[in-house]
Amino acid sequence: MKRLAVLALVMLPGNALAEDWWQGVWASDPEWCAEAETVGTVTPAPIVITATEVLGYESSCDITEVQRMDHAQAVYLRLSCQSEGSRFDEDRLLMRADESGLVVWIWFGSGDPDLFQYCQ
Repeated sequence: MKRLAVLALVMLPGNALAEDWWQGVWASDPEWCAEAETVGTVTPAPIVITATEVLGYESSCDITEVQRMDHAQAVYLRLSCQSEGSRFDEDRLLMRADESGLVVWIWFGSGDPDLFQYCQ
């Protein structure tokens, strides 16, 4: 139920959360946006990023630090996560891919970043 409430807040037009380009429902495959209401319960599905947390399949992360890099159109998130009984810290770097703000690169701390689209 909590996930649905978070999803509803993120997707409301004009909501204060929508003012930060990095917050919203994001998917690395546009077809996954159809599963936006089931984030956390099915895979594949998009992820939800709010001002305070990141929700994904069988995982949830509290955002413990946000560093905005406006000149680079990027934001660094420090996360405290739990998944399947394990707790761990994780870093994420989100970078705007274009001026629309509807496409972002998300770097998960190693390897190459992944391209995500905003689910509307």
